[in-house]
Amino acid sequence: MIDFGHDTARATAAVQAAERRKLPVPQAIYDTAAMWDVVMRSAHMRVDERPARDDIPETAEQLAALIEKRAHAHRIAEAHRHVAGDYKEPIARRYNQLVREHVPGWISGLQPDFLTLVKVLAKQEKKLPELLDAHHLDMRDPKVSAPWEAATAAAIQLDQLVADRQLMARAVGQDLGRDAELYAVAAVEPPTDAEVFGHKLRDEVGPAIRQWKELRHQPVSRWLHLARSPHFTLQLATPGEVEQRQQAMERWYDAVQVVMTSGLSRQQAQTAVATALRA
Repeated sequence: MIDFGHDTARATAAVQAAERRKLPVPQAIYDTAAMWDVVMRSAHMRVDERPARDDIPETAEQLAALIEKRAHAHRIAEAHRHVAGDYKEPIARRYNQLVREHVPGWISGLQPDFLTLVKVLAKQEKKLPELLDAHHLDMRDPKVSAPWEAATAAAIQLDQLVADRQLMARAVGQDLGRDAELYAVAAVEPPTDAEVFGHKLRDEVGPAIRQWKELRHQPVSRWLHLARSPHFTLQLATPGEVEQRQQAMERWYDAVQVVMTSGLSRQQAQTAVATALRA
């Protein structure tokens, strides 16, 4: 039985995503996958089905020989299953580690296609009305329907590309926490002290993030919103970069809490905000 320590499913999904995207997969990964297949075949080795009535031989001597042969097959199968169990964990660990090492490079390899599709979105959003809610767009107007169709094609491809990126990231076991789905594809520029005191998070960035969440059932509008907003830089993140983007936003939230704290002088607040942003 495969337990968590022997699980190669996420790594295999990441490799398949890399292959789908025509990204280079080192031979060492394929060689280790082949060894894993050998282990799994051995771990599940079974003898032939139990003999039926028509399989009974003519003489006792023939039966004795068949029993001896079948007993030998059982011993071999049991030995294979037992010994294969010794190799499961080390080979699985090697395979998973090899894949983890190559995930950042594979995600970086997705970047050119991602940015090309983002450019298509950015071009089309300029042709669309300010309100991007699909339920309120007049698709009878070619000036609306044409850019919307082009944006839809780009958004579908982006969703597929990001889905492959997520498969790769899951092989590393990261991309967790607050708004990880957003920070996997977009970064928010860290604020200046003036932007903290000017309530930019409350008045601009916060509403932009909330609108992105509200559009979760409208994927085309959601992508157009990200492409249109001046607060997001669309760029795929490696798993470690997702955490960095999350931490940057957490520092901004912490800085806002400082501003809201009563009893601090302006100079004290400025010092505390600067410390929070650089923590």
